[in-house]
Amino acid sequence: MKKKMVLILTLNLMIFLVACGDKVSESEPEVPAEIETSDSTIPVSNADEATADELLDLFINGTIGAVDSADLTSSFYITDLDMDSEEWDSYSIGERVDLDNDGENELIICGPYGGIYLDARNNKVYEFAAGEGDSLVLSYVFYNGSTWIMYSNRMHTGYEAYHMEKYEGADNLVAEMNFHEELVDEDNVEGKEKYTLNGSEISYDEYFELCSKIFATEENTN
Repeated sequence: MKKKMVLILTLNLMIFLVACGDKVSESEPEVPAEIETSDSTIPVSNADEATADELLDLFINGTIGAVDSADLTSSFYITDLDMDSEEWDSYSIGERVDLDNDGENELIICGPYGGIYLDARNNKVYEFAAGEGDSLVLSYVFYNGSTWIMYSNRMHTGYEAYHMEKYEGADNLVAEMNFHEELVDEDNVEGKEKYTLNGSEISYDEYFELCSKIFATEENTN
């Protein structure tokens, strides 16, 4: 009788251990083989450790595209650009510079109207800034200890307008500045000019001093 009881208990224990083992195996989560990027996939082992420079290299190699920061449904690949041709509107790979003051370099794609600036974050590459014609020619300057993005408009005689933006991270605009000069009488190109800074009129000497500081450090990226 005692032997039968021991045998029954042993069988029940074995059934219990097998059942527990099945539950543990069923609850183990699946490990994904890859992680989605904006336009393609990168192995998790690489994506989790990808630096800004590595992501920018992937864009240059054509592996991933760059997302438009203003329209996250829009993106482009380097193959969509006319690279290194002799045409005026072609693009070329430029320097890597910390354009948004976050300690990591952005990639400059030199080209028409100042080209395109790309930022890498969150395992994606984003279009940070772009030149958009003669009224929005892109460049960057070092001013008051920081890097500023600048858009210039020199389309008309007697008129110049400049808009500057300072970032602390490409998705964090912290300061803006506008300054320009224009004719008081647009029909008289020899006439008097007025100068403004952030909407307030300033003297020629003040304007000249400001421009001297800014343009001395301007980097053109055409």
